[in-house]
Amino acid sequence: MTQALNAVGKKLAGKVVGTQFIAVLIAALVTIAVSNTQSALGILCGGLTVVIPSALFALIAFRHAGARANQKVVQSFFLGEGVKLLLTAMLLTIALLVTNLYPVWLLVGFVIAVTMQWIAPVLFLKST
Repeated sequence: MTQALNAVGKKLAGKVVGTQFIAVLIAALVTIAVSNTQSALGILCGGLTVVIPSALFALIAFRHAGARANQKVVQSFFLGEGVKLLLTAMLLTIALLVTNLYPVWLLVGFVIAVTMQWIAPVLFLKST
């Protein structure tokens, strides 16, 4: 039973991360068609500053399962969320300071990925 619950959580997390990536990729492809490659790269980089830490969070958070491992489960979620927040801040800072991509497009990609992080669980809750 516990492993089944953990599997459901892993599956939902995978769907959320996949949805984030697909939404960012679609936005970048639409931007290439409408605008230019530089703007699309900005959207892609901005989105990846959310997608990569979200995937890492999912890996860390769902390492443990079971009532006997409840302390480890809680610790994994806190550790995963901390890593996710720090890595997101670092990646976004690097993308803004190091690249010559337009900050507006970076933030558009960032917002798209974060928005999908909020919407996707609602979409997939019934199917998980």
